[in-house]
Amino acid sequence: MFLKSTLLLLFFVSLLNAKSLLYKIDSKSNSIYILGSIHLAKQELYPLDSAIEKAYRESDYLVVEVDAETPKAQMEMQKTMLKLGIYQNNKSLKTELNPKTYKQLKDYTTKAGISLEILHQMRPWVVMLQLSIVEMLRLGYSPELGIDKHFLDMARVDKKSIKTLESLQEQMALLSKDDKVYQDKLLRYTIESMSEMEPMLESLFISWEKGDAKAIEKMLLLSMKDSINTDGYLGEIFDALITKRNKSMSKKIISYLKDDKDYFIVVGAGHVVGKDGIINILKKRGYKAVQK
Repeated sequence: MFLKSTLLLLFFVSLLNAKSLLYKIDSKSNSIYILGSIHLAKQELYPLDSAIEKAYRESDYLVVEVDAETPKAQMEMQKTMLKLGIYQNNKSLKTELNPKTYKQLKDYTTKAGISLEILHQMRPWVVMLQLSIVEMLRLGYSPELGIDKHFLDMARVDKKSIKTLESLQEQMALLSKDDKVYQDKLLRYTIESMSEMEPMLESLFISWEKGDAKAIEKMLLLSMKDSINTDGYLGEIFDALITKRNKSMSKKIISYLKDDKDYFIVVGAGHVVGKDGIINILKKRGYKAVQK
């Protein structure tokens, strides 16, 4: 899912047979599990740790950020892409991007062997997603192997009820924000992050294998603070994409804790760790979170 390599890799954790980013929270009436996950992964990720699979089996509901695979979601995604993802009225990346950003894009696509012409009419947030996915696929990561996808597939086979913390429209609205500077920053920092992606992923693998939430926080979140301190506009982007979403998702999770059914919740790792992360928000509300 942005700021330097950190926002691009907020969701990336991995490896097996160790303490993981799985937390259990008990209320008076039920239990919920929250798993910090990755949206794209490698085959080596599987099988998942038995504690994770056990938590899923013991839960009545699977909860994910969004479920983009339903026919309704697919239709909404296509409509949004056409409406908010393509330039109209003779606008293009060349006319709308800062000249410096456009040059960075041109240099990157040339080096990566990607046709800039194909991207020309796409708005920056769409180009950001395209470039990120292409690079992750090149490094061997696939959305078909993501943890969200893994459990969504299982839930459909098991006929387990699926809930979402956000709507597809909400997520796409965050990225497609009609703000020229915002769009330029998203794309520019994506391009600048590409060379850092592979070593960042390797470090995240090691940290998740140890269940080291502090290391993941330092790697993903605290490094962003340095960028924000040198470019105040990044603070607005970080707040929109991470902080505000954490608060919104936490409210929904708290409502689940008042139920008599158990929930297995899968969210990007970057939303779990840190002082503004979901786990810490729940602790502040008086709930005890135990890392499994």
